[in-house]
Amino acid sequence: MHRVVSWYQEGKDVQLLLPRLATYLGHVSIASTQRYLQMTPELMQQASMRFANYADLDPCEEDSDA
Repeated sequence: MHRVVSWYQEGKDVQLLLPRLATYLGHVSIASTQRYLQMTPELMQQASMRFANYADLDPCEEDSDA
């Protein structure tokens, strides 16, 4: 998980790199690697920030209608 979080922090294309990680770990497919990936708070934060940038949202912005 540390490697995946690092990739997010570095702005790398995680979807492109996951097959390489699977190969490095000796897994037959990316599905085998996914069994070992766990959603951590750090990973959720990085993924949320990536999505916010994609959607052009400010992740710290509060909903003014709430």
